[in-house]
Amino acid sequence: MMQCVANDHEIIALANLKPSSGSGKDELDSFMYQTVGHDAIHFYADCMQLPLYRREITGTAISLGAQYEVTPKDETEDLYELLKEIKEKHPEVQGVSSGAILSSYQKVRVENVCDRLGLTSLAYLWERNQKELLAEMADSGVNAILIKVAAMGLGEKDLGRTIGEMYPKLLQLNEKYGSHICGEGGEYETFTLDCPLFKKRIVV
Repeated sequence: MMQCVANDHEIIALANLKPSSGSGKDELDSFMYQTVGHDAIHFYADCMQLPLYRREITGTAISLGAQYEVTPKDETEDLYELLKEIKEKHPEVQGVSSGAILSSYQKVRVENVCDRLGLTSLAYLWERNQKELLAEMADSGVNAILIKVAAMGLGEKDLGRTIGEMYPKLLQLNEKYGSHICGEGGEYETFTLDCPLFKKRIVV
């Protein structure tokens, strides 16, 4: 979102997809969405003083091809319905920003949904150098902490540490194991406590 503002876009609303209440799970095995930490997403609306729209994920990954074809009950359709609702309530919305860096699977599906709704897909982080990107995020005042780890060399002691604190270790793990510095391979997940766009910060 910081890249959106830097490129003269106005953020109108926030969108988030969460596990369904009937799933009994806090985290889903999804190719599309990060669900760990979803129970604290509502704080972002207050921090940014923007409306937050949420929808439960009822679909699963069904259409797995390189190109997405509209498929009933695919998890991509949950994104379509959520963005459709937002566009109906905010007709001034013209685009959607996502944080995809390397996942063509995610990027293609966001683009498909946007095309169907007449929206522009913005992916400012796409194929950025991960070493430079993580350093840029830490240096620009993004206070994001690790809330899940799932990779060789990362452990419980790393939970709660900021991306700035983890930067040297993540570089070492990349050199040693080839892991993705920005966690694009699922090595870790983060939750942002503060950034220059926040009017309030989250304290844990």
